[in-house]
Amino acid sequence: MNTFKDRAIKITDQLMPDLEELALKIHANPEIGLEEEKACAWQVDLLKKYGFEVETPYAGFDTAYRAVYKGRKAGPKIAMLAEYDALPEIGHGCGHNLIAMVGVGSGIAMREFADELGGEIYVFGTPAEENLGSKVQMSEQGAFDEMDVAMMSHPSGENADCFNTTAVNSYQISFYGKTAHAAAAPEEGKNALDAMINFFNMVNALRQQATPDVRIHGIITRGGEAPNVIPDYTESIFYVRANRHQDLDPLFARVENCARGAAMGAGVSYTAEFTQGNNKDTCSNMALAELIATQMEKLGAVVKRTHGEYTPGSSDMGDVSYRCPAVQSTFDINSGRGAIAHTREFTQCAGSPEGIQAARRVICGFVMTAAELMSNPTYLKEIKHEFENMTR
Repeated sequence: MNTFKDRAIKITDQLMPDLEELALKIHANPEIGLEEEKACAWQVDLLKKYGFEVETPYAGFDTAYRAVYKGRKAGPKIAMLAEYDALPEIGHGCGHNLIAMVGVGSGIAMREFADELGGEIYVFGTPAEENLGSKVQMSEQGAFDEMDVAMMSHPSGENADCFNTTAVNSYQISFYGKTAHAAAAPEEGKNALDAMINFFNMVNALRQQATPDVRIHGIITRGGEAPNVIPDYTESIFYVRANRHQDLDPLFARVENCARGAAMGAGVSYTAEFTQGNNKDTCSNMALAELIATQMEKLGAVVKRTHGEYTPGSSDMGDVSYRCPAVQSTFDINSGRGAIAHTREFTQCAGSPEGIQAARRVICGFVMTAAELMSNPTYLKEIKHEFENMTR
């Protein structure tokens, strides 16, 4: 075990000049989802430099890639996932520049173990986590189906074994009525805004009878054109969340009943359609999470055990976790400063020396994890058994 640790540290430290440069360049040049041309190119160039075969564009995304390094011996297929999109206005307030550093750096550092112990290393560049979720489409195309494990780690205010996010589906709810002059002939109209308001009120009442994990929240995107014209069309976007993906359809059936009742009451019609932003819950593989956490503790990290509890919020990593054993851990880049993700303060942490060093330790931990998976079949057997028996 000490041999894996010492070698992982040595290999990672040799790579740090390239990896730190990558993280800081992405941080200094923030690009929002589907526009990450520089970030993608820098990662691809670095992976090619270290002997990876790279396919880009990938899975229908111009700023996505798949990089592959096959060791000299056969062994497990280990996937590292990189994110690198920024937030509007505040840049890398979610620390995705560090996720890219960890994904690329871990993949490169695993090569020596893949050659010696046997394995195949895959690094997936997954753009637009914030605004689209490319991992959903990649998962649907089967990108992760053959992977033995998939791993990534997200900057946070704490080190945790895994970060289980909730499932979400998004819908456009629209009402269709009939215009009329609101003062001269209101009786001729059918008010789509009345239906929308009643719909919101009924959803508000529904929340009282929902389980504690449920979140239902929406906005009106079109509410009418003028106060003296009865609206014939209104539109809203709703997110419906629950801990498990399997609970979303019956939950939305209740939400749609609210829309149906509101439409009947106002004498209008309605439609309910899927929109972008639908993610499964992140169902972390706890055997893999424990293995990663144990390696991090060997490196001096204090790692919180979450026991698989869910955290409000959603991620496209969830779709990956339904395709292969997967974990998204978290690592502390705050150093006690209490900065919260999606803030300017967190952006500063993501470009700080402390943030870089925190990412370095995660790379070492992932490399040690990969070495354990390659050298001890018992770990992979336990991980796969849990995945095959996962409730879906």
